[in-house]
Amino acid sequence: MAHIFQRGKGKVWWIKYYAGGRQVWRSLHTTNARLADRIKREIEGQEARGDLMAPSRTPVIPLLEDYCRFLSTARTRKSYSSDLSILRVFFGPVCDALQPGSYTNKKWLNENSSTAADANGSTHVSARLLEEVTTAKIDNFITRRIREKGIVPKTANRYREVLCGLFKYAIRNFGYASSDRRHPNPAAVVPRRREPPHVIRFLTRRDIDRQLATLKGDATLCAMVALYIYAGLRREEAIWLTPKDVDLERRLIQVEAKTIDGEFWQPKTRRNRVVPISAALLSILKDYAPSVGGRWFFATPSGVRWDPDNLSQRLRVINREHGLVWSCLDFRHTFGSQLAQKGESLYKIAQLMGNSPEICRKHYARLIPEEMHDVVEFAEPNEPRESDPLDADLIVNRILAGLKSPPTNDNPDLRIAR
Repeated sequence: MAHIFQRGKGKVWWIKYYAGGRQVWRSLHTTNARLADRIKREIEGQEARGDLMAPSRTPVIPLLEDYCRFLSTARTRKSYSSDLSILRVFFGPVCDALQPGSYTNKKWLNENSSTAADANGSTHVSARLLEEVTTAKIDNFITRRIREKGIVPKTANRYREVLCGLFKYAIRNFGYASSDRRHPNPAAVVPRRREPPHVIRFLTRRDIDRQLATLKGDATLCAMVALYIYAGLRREEAIWLTPKDVDLERRLIQVEAKTIDGEFWQPKTRRNRVVPISAALLSILKDYAPSVGGRWFFATPSGVRWDPDNLSQRLRVINREHGLVWSCLDFRHTFGSQLAQKGESLYKIAQLMGNSPEICRKHYARLIPEEMHDVVEFAEPNEPRESDPLDADLIVNRILAGLKSPPTNDNPDLRIAR
């Protein structure tokens, strides 16, 4: 049996019961006696059904170590790094897995990277047990990041998403049980922030010519930007291309997972795809000559694979000198936007870009030309209206006209009953 009682000056209701042979005391966070009694009856009902469980005690550090090892096998390199960054901002570098550059997965993290100063030390959520991380603490943390750091709603929702994944993993692998039976996953109760409409930036045909003309002095960078624009590849997808992935005779580009020098890479969505080479891109790639015997189709001047950030930085410097602001993401959006304006289906665009149709609808649906201009035109006064087969007045008028017309012998088996 459960027992409720009040504690403290605020007369807050608490409950005491036994679950799994262990005595449980917890606050009900209310001063309302009727609400406290209702929670008591719910717990007694769970006890009668055999569903009552004692809240767990899940140490945070072993959980984070194990969860990060799991993420390293279930995420792409970029997604893995992003998730670790969010966990580090929330909990702080409390374990080896969240120390910058010190995690055991050396194929993804730089062994020689130095540990930078913790710029978010005052905002971390301190917790020895995962049960101490409540919905209120998560919501307060995200609200503070929005207010003090100016993070956008999309980033705030990413914090919520990553923490939801952590709690799901704890429930599945560590036996985590929330003290609040109504909300097994505390992070899932945190409200999502409303994201503004997504506005994409893309290049017009004139902008494309201007961008490529700006890069004429750098053959590699010009060919890479042309590939982003005319094939819609992601930044790292072009960086990881090898000579055998680009077939100029068959006019095909293979975007597929690969392991080179013991380093594994796969596309963001973990789906291989083939992208046809357009005539405009073919002429540019034929003029570009990758190094003979080189490992990469687009190599740095020293013959190694491009670092994504170094590539973006180099492009940014050149564009800034010429008053241009476009990035690799803008080039990829140009591919989808130009096809949408041409009238291609969102399904085809999604297949070519390696996205889901829903993502393409979100980005490019507004650019597809609609053939409904005649629908929005008003009828002129006294203008005869087109026949509508479902118009009741029209049907009655046709029947009356048939009654008034003389019978015909076209079909002697049919007669009009007058």
